Amino acid sequence: MIRATFLLVLVVLLVAAARSFLPADADTSLIGSGAALAFGFILLASLQAGAIFGGIKLPQLTGYLVLGFLAGPSVLNFVTHRMVDDMRLVNNVAIGLIALSAGSELNFRRLKPKLRAIFSITIAALLVAVVVIGGAVLTLGTMTHFLPFLEGMTLWQKSVVALTMGVVLSALSPTVALALIGETGTAGPISETILGLVVFADLFIVFAFAGVHALGQAAFATAGASAGGMATEVVLHIFVSPLVGLALGAVLAIYVKRVNVRVALFVFGICFLGAEAGKRLHLDPLLMCLSAGLFIENLTDIHGARLIKDIEAAAVPVFAIFFAVAGAGLELHVFTATVAISSLILVLVRAFGMIVGSQIGMAIGQVPQAHRKTIPYGLLSQSGIAIGLALLVKNHFPAWGDGASACLLGAVMINELVGPVLFRRALLASGEAGRKEVVAGSH
Repeated sequence: MIRATFLLVLVVLLVAAARSFLPADADTSLIGSGAALAFGFILLASLQAGAIFGGIKLPQLTGYLVLGFLAGPSVLNFVTHRMVDDMRLVNNVAIGLIALSAGSELNFRRLKPKLRAIFSITIAALLVAVVVIGGAVLTLGTMTHFLPFLEGMTLWQKSVVALTMGVVLSALSPTVALALIGETGTAGPISETILGLVVFADLFIVFAFAGVHALGQAAFATAGASAGGMATEVVLHIFVSPLVGLALGAVLAIYVKRVNVRVALFVFGICFLGAEAGKRLHLDPLLMCLSAGLFIENLTDIHGARLIKDIEAAAVPVFAIFFAVAGAGLELHVFTATVAISSLILVLVRAFGMIVGSQIGMAIGQVPQAHRKTIPYGLLSQSGIAIGLALLVKNHFPAWGDGASACLLGAVMINELVGPVLFRRALLASGEAGRKEVVAGSH
């Protein structure tokens, strides 16, 4: 840890010196060189920060997030807004890699006995969370000091806003779940249930957001995206993206069987292709690569665990960059005193809803008692999808979206930083941590 701290300080000093030579308008004038500087700094510094946080028994990805936040535009501005935007492609590739690994972990044959539990937990946790979060928003709305953007609305409009915020804040984080499961080497029925749960839950959230978006359009007669346009986007995300992913999975399977050389590099190429296709065709890289991983694990004789092992060493720096860039995108100015209090209240209400809802779902799904202590903690983290939905609220509902989005982003920031810490501790206490090598070796 001392070595990592020394290297981190050295990298920060070098980048600070390099930044001093850049022009004052570097955020807008530099394109390639600025992105290269940011990429190198983020890669080196985030790996050292992860090692430091790992040394003090905290998740390495929390170290990546904190490093990115401190280096980002809101604090030190080593990584500017333009640099963050230039690295979005790296983010999409990382999402694809994470999703491919998640799909390769989910074996339907092993998962079949857990499907009842997965669906019951998903439905119960999301329903309870949406209801209690929506109720909290309506309650805070009676006190204009907390949520002033609700002032002057009818009860129906306030209810639609509350429902929208409840749906956004109920989004989970497959990326955080998989990263922590990989970091702790967790393998077994608990981790399989959590992976299936977070994936299916986010699919439900996408559908639910499409519904509340249409309600918002009707309630506020917004001149934003039409309901038909939103429906088309949902169809592309939910149905076309997996089909493209199956094709990518077939290409990957053929390569592994026929060539099987530099598999990690080819996998990165597949993820890059998925990221570019998603950007241009409005498809979802996460769903595409998730489907590719599911195809590999369930419809071929290639073991997903072995594929993950082949790309593991190369995946670590990609994960570091992904979460560091996510941290750099957190905006400190969003966290005003009023928003901070409201966001903290919503975080606590969300955690209560998720835990109570998951307990109800686990009882319905007859989940073993030994598993019930761990699974709820897999529902507390948030990241990409919640941020994306919060920004859609801001863009599509200008009358109240700015205030709601600030509150939502504040809550997501807290969940993004605190959730992984609690989940990692739960995984270590579950008895499944460190078993991945044994399971992979048994194939």
